[in-house]
Amino acid sequence: MTMSNKAYQFRLYPTPYQQNELENIFGCCRFLWNQELNEHQTIYHQFKPLGGIPKGYKYKTEKEYKQIFPFLKNADSKALQSVTANLWDAYERFFQNIKDRKKGITKRKVGLPHFKSKRNEQSYTTYNINENIKIDFEQKKIKVPKIDSWIRYKDNRQFLSPIRHITIRKTTYGQYFVSILVEESIVDPIKQIDENQIEAFDMSAKEFLVSESTHLINPHFYRKQETKLKRLHRRVSRKKKGSSNRYKARKRLAKKYQQIGNQKKDWMQKITRKLTDQHDAIILEDLNIQGMQKFNSGLSKSVTLDFSWYQFVTTLKYKMTWAGKHVMQVDRFFPSSQLCSVCGQKNNALTLDQREWDCPLCHTHHHRDENASKNLKKEGMRLLRSQGIVVTTVGTTGSHAWGDDVRPRSLEAVVGDPRIAHL
Repeated sequence: MTMSNKAYQFRLYPTPYQQNELENIFGCCRFLWNQELNEHQTIYHQFKPLGGIPKGYKYKTEKEYKQIFPFLKNADSKALQSVTANLWDAYERFFQNIKDRKKGITKRKVGLPHFKSKRNEQSYTTYNINENIKIDFEQKKIKVPKIDSWIRYKDNRQFLSPIRHITIRKTTYGQYFVSILVEESIVDPIKQIDENQIEAFDMSAKEFLVSESTHLINPHFYRKQETKLKRLHRRVSRKKKGSSNRYKARKRLAKKYQQIGNQKKDWMQKITRKLTDQHDAIILEDLNIQGMQKFNSGLSKSVTLDFSWYQFVTTLKYKMTWAGKHVMQVDRFFPSSQLCSVCGQKNNALTLDQREWDCPLCHTHHHRDENASKNLKKEGMRLLRSQGIVVTTVGTTGSHAWGDDVRPRSLEAVVGDPRIAHL
């Protein structure tokens, strides 16, 4: 087994006094970030006419800022140190992104770090030094540095690994969360997979995921609330900037966005957990999300707002990895929809609006997405074999040769969710 970092996120319920203490730390970290960022920008513009910042130039440290602004001593010292580290990391990612874009490695653009506002989400990170961070699973409370008393949380999960560091976060709506990072062991990857434990899905804007046996319906979390969101946005824009009424309107808008995000996250966690439990390998397409956003506004809302394809794939990958299972992504240029899954004939005349078609060679009638999933499965198994993973077929190993039921189990087990239909 190998070791890897794993994060647990718990909902915090601080008392009013504890909220004031947390606000003090949030404010100190935000103030230090803005001061250091302002220093970086000032020094850059000062030395720019002279050919750039001298090599080895030393910026002010957190200790020096504490001497200038004594109130920073009230905050956690490790949290202030993490502010400096995060700022340097932001600059490094910015300059590395410039190099990568010049080399053609990526087209994604990373911007410069910007100043932080107290009206946005607040967070800070601190490290576990000499057991200064403690957690009581029975009483469901956590002790963090610079907070006088234990903070209550709500979650039933437990872990035995020591805490490395935590990040406390306050949402725009005013809820508190703590992310606890620990180091735990990962199950070794499976080296032999039965073909029946491999499932391939074709992404569909209407039905989310489609395979030979299962259709997962697009939940449309964003679209169902789009009218209410527009109304709340209008109310915010009509309020005077800086007024208490505008603040209340922004809070109502943030609450609605948080509600949509919670619905999507809950649905996504349940779906990815079921897929992980039921399959040893899952085959997906490596989709060009940026291209979809640019050329198709309707599809853009589906893949980024309704079910967030990138977030779904990321969640599925880490769950499958922790279980020792595999997620394979087929190249985006693989013609999964155009190939006949029976004879392999390519239908170049197939258009995007054709949901069903007949093979011009063998005359097999195809459902577009189901046919694509069959082709993705064949290509995915080829990729698995190329990585040294043995893929066995029905009747070759184990009890499958004796006629056991090896059909994939239905995803209807997700608590009767009407958005999931087993064909």
